Amino acid sequence: MSAIPERPDAVAAPAARRRDYLLMVAIGAFATTFAQQRSTFGNYPILFLLKERLHFGREQVAEFFMWATFAWSMKPLAGVLTDAFPIRGSRRRAYLMLGGVLGGSAWALLGFVTGSYHLFLLVSILLNVGLVLASTAMGGLQVEAGQLFGLSGRISSLRQVVVSIALVAGPLLGGWLAKKAFGYTAGVGTLVMLALVTFARFGFKETAPRASPGERAPDRRAPDRTPGDDAPRYRPSAATWIGVGILVAAATGSVLVHGMLNVGLSLFAMAAVFLFVLALAMTRVRNPVLRQAQRQLSQILRSRALWLAAGMLFLVYVVPGLNTALTYRQSDELHFSKELIGRLASVEGAAGIAFALVYALICSRFNLRTLIIFSIAANAAGTLLFLSYTASDAYAVHAVTGALSVLSELSLMDLAVRSTPRGCEGLGFALMMSVRNFGIAMSDVIGSKLMDQAHFSFTTLVLINAGTTAAVLLFVPALPSALVLRKEGEQPAQTTT
Repeated sequence: MSAIPERPDAVAAPAARRRDYLLMVAIGAFATTFAQQRSTFGNYPILFLLKERLHFGREQVAEFFMWATFAWSMKPLAGVLTDAFPIRGSRRRAYLMLGGVLGGSAWALLGFVTGSYHLFLLVSILLNVGLVLASTAMGGLQVEAGQLFGLSGRISSLRQVVVSIALVAGPLLGGWLAKKAFGYTAGVGTLVMLALVTFARFGFKETAPRASPGERAPDRRAPDRTPGDDAPRYRPSAATWIGVGILVAAATGSVLVHGMLNVGLSLFAMAAVFLFVLALAMTRVRNPVLRQAQRQLSQILRSRALWLAAGMLFLVYVVPGLNTALTYRQSDELHFSKELIGRLASVEGAAGIAFALVYALICSRFNLRTLIIFSIAANAAGTLLFLSYTASDAYAVHAVTGALSVLSELSLMDLAVRSTPRGCEGLGFALMMSVRNFGIAMSDVIGSKLMDQAHFSFTTLVLINAGTTAAVLLFVPALPSALVLRKEGEQPAQTTT
């Protein structure tokens, strides 16, 4: 037997692909973060537009952002598109461009519809649909690179560094833009998205994904029969139906409670999407592309590791949030200027850059379980700093909480990458991110409602946030040992999903 590899370019090709992946992930992560309406440059111009021109309260602002960004909770649908429905053979590049064009067009249109709340909300929803498509394609590239080159922690750190740069520059710019005509904000968003489209079109060359061991590509010349055509379709377990029932019951209960209509409707929407995914996995189809989607969905739905990781993400992010409540406290009670509020958010981003680099160093020295336990515990403790939040210590508080939140974010993103089954990169990572994004949106709404309807004080909300975050540690022992008891770069044990 010859020891010569079949492909003489087997060493050079991965190096070139690695550079392409890393650069595209970095640019895609920056653009799809910076151009968002929440947390970056668009946050304060929109928030103060709603607060000062439309006289919205905390709860109304939180609900606007929940619906405007609801597409981020639908990322599994975008994952199905990018993984199983390539556009002219492209699973990533084409969707980066499509999402960029849609997002850029929506940002441009936003500048003309500020006089109508309902049009403003509708265009905001379209904007976030475009961002979700581009972000899902970028996430697929991130998972592919992390698994192919054994860089799950380091590529997560790269993404976090770029995201943190956007979170530094965005609020600084947003605080200044909040005093200007909204057209300036719309123009910046348009330019960022068009820049993403330009680079994806001319600066990134997509390569065909490598099949998993033992996997054969579908035969496009035989549309009526593909490998796995005789395999049994997915059949949901009793636990799956119980989970669906709990979600529907929670949605129904929320609708019946005064002031919780929007929360209930969002839960019904989540249930509808999940039922759609189940139907797609269970229904017999003849189209080869749909059969490929079914194979991926079945793999996702049977992955115990993936669902445990998704549950962990949800529990961490759904705790009653401080985002909108803190901005109102800064503006109305502490009388911070818009520029100062933007600078404080940028301090968090700057701390995030530093500690993303720290994570890149420590992820190869400690196993993932240790990193998750430490980061979540520290994040819960850091939240208590808001109990004594004043103008004199605001910079220090935001620096510490920004650093600690990035450590917990990165440990959970590392878990998400490791938990995603091979061959389902876009769909699996999108599922993780949709759980995260839905949890964040619900967290802000819950926190605002506790203050506006239950009349909780800001101090009480801080204590609830810290306590519920710490309680998540009780679920860490349930995470699969094969995923969390190894360090970055160690070979995973052979497990089944």
